[in-house]
Amino acid sequence: MMRREDECYYLLDRNLYCRVVGVPYQGNATALFILPGQGKMEQVEAGLSQETLRRWLKKLTKRKLQLYLPKFSMEGSYQLEKVLPKLGIRDLFTSQADLTGFTNHSNIQVSEMVHRAAVEVDESGTKAAAATVTVFTFRSARIGAQVVAFNRPFLMMIVENNKNLLFLGRVMRP
Repeated sequence: MMRREDECYYLLDRNLYCRVVGVPYQGNATALFILPGQGKMEQVEAGLSQETLRRWLKKLTKRKLQLYLPKFSMEGSYQLEKVLPKLGIRDLFTSQADLTGFTNHSNIQVSEMVHRAAVEVDESGTKAAAATVTVFTFRSARIGAQVVAFNRPFLMMIVENNKNLLFLGRVMRP
């Protein structure tokens, strides 16, 4: 278990029975670590929405925390030919797709598209894809810091510009 003692963004969401810790990255991204109350993971997941995310980002306040976080990594891949049509992108996987910006060949069509994402959190920071975006520093504990220990299942989000969700994952065995 890694320990970081610093000022972080913090929120206790009494509606969804969870704690939210925000760790800003260099640039415009923030990692949100969401710790549901004991046995409340399904309730928190069911309550996740764009409005919930907006509310959390608006209400997070800086607070001195002792943050205990396990080392972990997550990865996933998604077949986009099933997802993109639901977002209104329907012609891409048909012979009607206009691919002139990609190739001069007219007899070509997209048959499969896969998105792969990976996140790793350890002492050297958080790596999303191949970019290091933050660093954990370790110091001795100070009196008065709120303790938040991610020692049970939790969620992690990476949010860009305080609105665009870049990554969402669940850690079940911290």
